[in-house]
Amino acid sequence: MEKKNSNRKIRLTYLSGFALCLLLFVSMSASSPAPDTVILGKWEEISWEYEKLPGNPEIRADKTISDNAKREITRDLVIHQAETWEFRPNGTLVLYDSKGATLSEWTLKSRGNILKIYNGKNTPEHYNLQVLNQDEMILYFNTDLQAKGIAKMKFKKIHQENYAQKIQ
Repeated sequence: MEKKNSNRKIRLTYLSGFALCLLLFVSMSASSPAPDTVILGKWEEISWEYEKLPGNPEIRADKTISDNAKREITRDLVIHQAETWEFRPNGTLVLYDSKGATLSEWTLKSRGNILKIYNGKNTPEHYNLQVLNQDEMILYFNTDLQAKGIAKMKFKKIHQENYAQKIQ
């Protein structure tokens, strides 16, 4: 009889621990915003860097990508020379550059860590969404230069108050 009570207590302890972990997981998941809502808004391009260095003389010691290399990398990409990206809730992406704006479409794949961009003319582009929070976004993508490398693009969120002050 004593052994049955001991087994019940052990089972109850394990069940309580499992229920507590499950409750903690569900509450954490519910409190964190979904990536497809965090990405909405305007993002300003801050920098391009090489995360994995190819054997390319265009690369500086601090891993930044020169303007010539950037033009070569983006030649066949939708992103081109866009300096500001605006993700809209209807799945459209507006890419702003010095010449104007370009419309594309976007979606998040996998667990929200793959950004897929397509404009209908070219094949879809895939970017690894490494960091995404209320203020920062970091995208990785493989370059097709002679010696392959992984480029890292950093963005800063343009909050509406800051944006309104900036254009005044």
